Amino acid sequence: MSCPKCNTDLPDGSSFCSKCGASLQPGLQAAVPPALEPEQELWKGRYSAKAQGLLWLFWFIEIPALLFLWFKLPDSIPKGLITRWIFVAAAAVPVLGILWGLMVEKLSTRYRLTTHRLFKETGIFSRELNEIELVRVDDVAVRQNIIQRIFNVGVVTVIAPHDQTEPRLELVGIENPIEVKEMIRTHVRRRRQGSLNVENI
Repeated sequence: MSCPKCNTDLPDGSSFCSKCGASLQPGLQAAVPPALEPEQELWKGRYSAKAQGLLWLFWFIEIPALLFLWFKLPDSIPKGLITRWIFVAAAAVPVLGILWGLMVEKLSTRYRLTTHRLFKETGIFSRELNEIELVRVDDVAVRQNIIQRIFNVGVVTVIAPHDQTEPRLELVGIENPIEVKEMIRTHVRRRRQGSLNVENI
């Protein structure tokens, strides 16, 4: 038997050519280089409510402090309607601020990773879409405070200094940030390896 591509004589029953690597069995195809693979979506993400854990912690500390102040108010300060409203506002306004910030972040920012690119889409009524080619990424890092480590959220920073529109892209409030970082890193290396293979063809 001989290879249909390079005509090399091969032993009977061979699956691949020992010289050019061509498939000798019907239905089997050579692997497509990563640089030529069709673009596929790998991951989508938004801001996670868990990223506000530190703010909620401060609020839970504030409530006992307000209660302590209420019962320790000197007799010279009347506990009338105005004083009560001041304490209620001091307890409620931070919660409203936290929830408002969560809603804005949730609705205004979306992230998407494909085998070729990383996208950041911002805006609620209007829209701005930025992207980074994975082959241009130089570094990927994760930043977490202690509360974010407990809830497994954080900021994934993608650095692509050769990208003019978005040389530093931050994915804020992402769940499982280490996994997302490793996913980006894996496909950056795959894209670079694929680009080198295509250039050598």
